[in-house]
Amino acid sequence: MPDVKTVIRYDGPNVDNKAMDIADLAPSLLSLSELIKDVNRKTNGKRAGIKVCVNADLEQNCFELVVHVTQSLFDTMTVLISDHKVVQAKEILEWIGIISAGVSVPFVTLYKLIKFLKGKQVESVTKIKNKESKFEIEIKAKDTEGNITEIRVSEHIYELYSSYETRKKAIEVITPLKKDGYTQMQFYNGKKIHEKFEKEDVPNIEDCPEVVPSNITRSDIKTVVRIRKPAYEGKSRWTLVYERGIEASIEDEEWLEKFQSNDISAPPNSSLKVDMIKEVVVNEHGEALDEPIYKVTKVHEVILPPDQLSIS
Repeated sequence: MPDVKTVIRYDGPNVDNKAMDIADLAPSLLSLSELIKDVNRKTNGKRAGIKVCVNADLEQNCFELVVHVTQSLFDTMTVLISDHKVVQAKEILEWIGIISAGVSVPFVTLYKLIKFLKGKQVESVTKIKNKESKFEIEIKAKDTEGNITEIRVSEHIYELYSSYETRKKAIEVITPLKKDGYTQMQFYNGKKIHEKFEKEDVPNIEDCPEVVPSNITRSDIKTVVRIRKPAYEGKSRWTLVYERGIEASIEDEEWLEKFQSNDISAPPNSSLKVDMIKEVVVNEHGEALDEPIYKVTKVHEVILPPDQLSIS
């Protein structure tokens, strides 16, 4: 897979001599690397790895670093036959806001959402269908002067923001701006600015409110489900039997890792004793807008099929 490149630039009196205090730079770069790897893990699981490297551009009057992001597939054949494609590094960086998406329609990135919500009070959060029949999250928020504005984000961006750790890492990347002597930070490609931050753009983690759609009904279920089709790689959905055939994600990462590493045996037609969440998006009349979404939050036990039990 091709490398993806962007430039990170720091401005201010502290970098006028093309040098930057390592105590300010190192935590920022480490958080950037962890942020990119975190998003890759959330979207691709163990199907692809990410490597983040930097090298300095000493030709500039400010302090710049060229960031190279390299993605590699751990098992090419498995990915090729998978039902779900690997999200490539370019798309991951677009979601974060480190590079531009290159589309005509404005794209709300993780960083744009953080900027929008900084210091605001959330008035309403609604999951809606857009003109392409894809779900988006509509957020209305009130600023300190009482003005209410709204923004719409994709489910991908909403899920990234909803993760406290992902949100925290994104903020830590731009924290050098909180210190005296730094005035601005940019991600750009030498010509076009992908994202720019001023001092007032940097929030504390408590300045970023939680965002939870109000039109999703949620049921917590303790049950036994039968495995029809497991996912042996990544975080692809499993086909399970619960009253009928359903598609469900396995959110119990510890159990999933053991299963995908062959430390736990759960062949098709085995059953799982689980805690599961059922989510349904509804309209103002309480009518379902789409099929339910199922998430297995905890796997307590594997129940092997009778033929497996008799052999052992």
